[in-house]
Amino acid sequence: MKKVILILALLVSSSLFSQLVTTNPDTVCFQSTTLSTYTVQNIGSGTYTWTIPGSATLVSGQGTNSIQVDWSATPAGLINNAISVTYTSGSGCQAQPVTLNVLIYQFTPTIAALGPFCESDPCVTLVGSPVGGTWSGTGVSGNQFCPDNVANGTNAISNVTYTVTNGGCTFSTSTTVPVFGTPTLSPIQHN
Repeated sequence: MKKVILILALLVSSSLFSQLVTTNPDTVCFQSTTLSTYTVQNIGSGTYTWTIPGSATLVSGQGTNSIQVDWSATPAGLINNAISVTYTSGSGCQAQPVTLNVLIYQFTPTIAALGPFCESDPCVTLVGSPVGGTWSGTGVSGNQFCPDNVANGTNAISNVTYTVTNGGCTFSTSTTVPVFGTPTLSPIQHN
C-alpha cells in the first residue's frame, strides 16, 4: 500500500511540475499571414490568461488553453518571453506562468549585378545567394537570362526575381534589368 501511495504522489507531483508546457512553433516567418497556434495542456476548468507583444494580434482563444496569433505586423528578430500564459483555477489559485521565445525569421536573398544588356548579347547564368532558389521574369529560362527574349528591337526593362526557401520560410528579391534594342543601320546609299 505504501508503494502505491508513493507512486501516486510521484505521478501527481510530476504532473504539477509539467502542467503548463507549450507545444507549438517558436519560429515564425516574417510578414507571414498564417496564424500560429500555441497550446498548453488543459489542466482544468479555470482560466488561462495569455500575453503577447503589442505588435502581434491574439486572434482567438484568450481564456482557453489554446490561442491563435497573427505575427504579420511584428518586426523581424528574437522576442524573448514573447508569449506568456498563466492559469487560475476555479478556486482562485494561480499556476506559475510559462513563457516562450519567438523568432520572427527574415532573410533577404541577393542577386549578383545583372546588366545592362543589348538584345544581341548572349544568355548569362544568373547568380543568387543563398544558392538553391528559383528564378522568374521576362527573359528568364531556368537559371539563365537571355536578353534577346526581352527587347525585340526596342529598349525594355525586365524584372528578374529570385525566390529562396530557407528555414521553412520563403522570401524573394527582385531587380530590374535594362535591355537595349539593337540599332539597325540603313544600307549605304550611292549618289
